[in-house]
Amino acid sequence: MVFDFTSTHNYAVLLMGGKGLRLNVETPKQYMVVAGQELFVYAAKTLSESRSIDFMIYVVPKRFKEKTEEILRKTGLNKKPHAIVEGAEERELSCKNAIWFLRENRVNPHSLILVHDADRPNVTEDMVSRNIFEATKSQAAVTAIKADDSMALIKDGAIDMYVDRSSVVRLQTPQTFSYALLYSSFLRTEDAGSYTDEGSLVTKATGTKATIVNGDPSNYKITNENDLKIFEQSRKKKK
Repeated sequence: MVFDFTSTHNYAVLLMGGKGLRLNVETPKQYMVVAGQELFVYAAKTLSESRSIDFMIYVVPKRFKEKTEEILRKTGLNKKPHAIVEGAEERELSCKNAIWFLRENRVNPHSLILVHDADRPNVTEDMVSRNIFEATKSQAAVTAIKADDSMALIKDGAIDMYVDRSSVVRLQTPQTFSYALLYSSFLRTEDAGSYTDEGSLVTKATGTKATIVNGDPSNYKITNENDLKIFEQSRKKKK
């Protein structure tokens, strides 16, 4: 597959390294079949079919590289220009592997990199397009939803201080950055694996403040059996 990395493009990085420990399964949760197809396919389909995305990067466990390509062929998602990159133990290091793949291919520094967790299957085209739109203007965009509950900081097992919830958001993915900004953030950070998301990495490394893109409670992350049941039931209702 020939692809011109030197031109400005929008890349989607789908992180698929979750082990599913809280689901008590041996197979990584992204490969569990839910309502008829592998979990990662739901997010991959939205990203791959988006007009805002030019190229897909699937970051996967080493032993699942061939299986991933097989699933992409089976679902027709292989028609989108793509690459399958080996992941790492930590989430941010998996993202770093994707950035290094782009570096090796001499990617245009003005390109945009949208990063999404494969275990957030309900991502929408609207979230994707708004991420790209905002990142085009500000170089950094993070999907988030407002906190509805009262918020507090704790210390030694007790509430230390209440926080104004109007100034607090719950972070989600997608998160989108210019390639140059994300690449320089990894270069400046010795322990990228200690960060929980790209937004915190970029802010700490460069001081860049990301623009907020409104997310949705339905864009939840599947971490336990209850999340899985809720998602499976919702998919069955749509059929």
